[in-house]
Amino acid sequence: MLKSFAALVSISCLVVSCAAPQKASAPQASAGAGASGVSAVNTASNDDSAAWDTVWVPPPTGSLLGGGYVRVPKKVSGTDEKALVGNINLLNAAAGSRDERPFVVSAVSRVTGVTEHDLLAQQDMLRLRFGELCAINAIARGNTSKAHEIALLRAKGQSWTQVAQSNGVSLATVVQTTRNANDLTANSFTNSAERQKGAQKKLQQMGVRTLSPPGGD
Repeated sequence: MLKSFAALVSISCLVVSCAAPQKASAPQASAGAGASGVSAVNTASNDDSAAWDTVWVPPPTGSLLGGGYVRVPKKVSGTDEKALVGNINLLNAAAGSRDERPFVVSAVSRVTGVTEHDLLAQQDMLRLRFGELCAINAIARGNTSKAHEIALLRAKGQSWTQVAQSNGVSLATVVQTTRNANDLTANSFTNSAERQKGAQKKLQQMGVRTLSPPGGD
């Protein structure tokens, strides 16, 4: 009898333990959860009105496009450190737009001689934006190993002027490189937008209806 009672108690405890709610195990952090994604680096807004001018562009002769107002980056004059920082900020602002970012990468690649693949790898490793990478690679003169050393000097507090001089490059050359990248970014992005609009207008004239993406207006 005693054995039967003990067996009954054991069965009751087992049933209660199975019915009790299980505590959810705490989520484990992934291996790379502590590192910010590359997209987080390009956070500079491209909506800073102080960095842009609005100009009227008349319709070109023979173009499918009409005239209109367009936003263009302000020119940053001078060849000193302030001018360099201004051009760096313009590149960062353009890279803050998902649409313009590919044109920034392409422009920085062309003016520095560093491949787009290497620029993206540098950003992933150094956690710097494309404006800074443009200046760094201009000073490094295409030497990606030296680019890491220059980034370290900047992180230690050296000015752009000091870093450029210590590497035998004039600051004016670095300023001009970043300015060229800005001009190339603006021109290529504008030309691409015009080609896209022109193609859409041409299709409409041919009677081809362009469909909006799902959820679009």
